[in-house]
Amino acid sequence: MINQFEINGYVKRQITELLEQRQMDLNTAMEDEAVNREIAALLYGGLPAMLRKFYSLNKFQGFFWEKRAFLTEHIANRLDAALKRG
Repeated sequence: MINQFEINGYVKRQITELLEQRQMDLNTAMEDEAVNREIAALLYGGLPAMLRKFYSLNKFQGFFWEKRAFLTEHIANRLDAALKRG
């Protein structure tokens, strides 16, 4: 199911700016709980409204922290795909 969602250009830009401000790469950011929650909030804002109705931000952030090892690689791949699309 997670493969169905793309990271749009706006959210990609927000994540990139956050990482630059924190002077972190994605791996480091995902291992820092506070930054992980910020990235989750940015991605959550880019999800379809129907999905946000079913899952609260708090629940999404909890999932994001628990599954960070899997999600780090997935997000990196999605960010690369967004970069290639322009």
